Amino acid sequence: MYLNFSLEGDELDRRMGGGLYLGQVITVEGGSGAGKTLLCLRLAYGLMKHSSTIAYVSSQFPIREFVNEAESLGYPMMNEILSDQVSFITSVFLMRKNRKATLEELLSTEQVIDKQVLILDSLNPELFKDYDVVEYFTKLRKYSENRIVIVTLNPADVEKSQLSTIHELSTTIISLNTKELAGERKHMVDLVKFPMALNSFQQAIPFRIEPKRGLIVEISSVS
Repeated sequence: MYLNFSLEGDELDRRMGGGLYLGQVITVEGGSGAGKTLLCLRLAYGLMKHSSTIAYVSSQFPIREFVNEAESLGYPMMNEILSDQVSFITSVFLMRKNRKATLEELLSTEQVIDKQVLILDSLNPELFKDYDVVEYFTKLRKYSENRIVIVTLNPADVEKSQLSTIHELSTTIISLNTKELAGERKHMVDLVKFPMALNSFQQAIPFRIEPKRGLIVEISSVS
């Protein structure tokens, strides 16, 4: 089963093959400021618009800043948060008992367990007790059955041996970076590992960021 994340006038879903299949762990990699949260917001908003339910866990934004950031990019979610179509979970929620939570505690909370999509932006030791990135990816791979799990991380924060194992455990790998394209530096969504696409897809997708319009896919010679 595939979940639709298309938006009117937005090419991203078509360039990514149209739809994301249930039962996968998507790892979104990129350095600081590469656009990991932007891509998560775009995917969440598109999925939400097609009635998917989402749990969004943020390690950086309190809810007010998250709502403002999403709205500034043209991806408003306040009504859906209020109706619980989107559950927004912060580190404060996870540490409400004055201690860090375990991953199992997060995955078993009512706000998460009944959602089709779990977004962890980002998976890091600040959020969890007894954090082990490889062990956590192993658990998320099992948890992803009949769900989509999206995890963001900065490769610079992970040891090379761990990163190699993460790549093996990830069903899908998306890298955000910049490349030279037609003599200009462009932001890129690079579909490094992208199996089971619904339709043909473009491996390297150039994009720009615009206020109130979010992630804008640019025209390129590759289709």
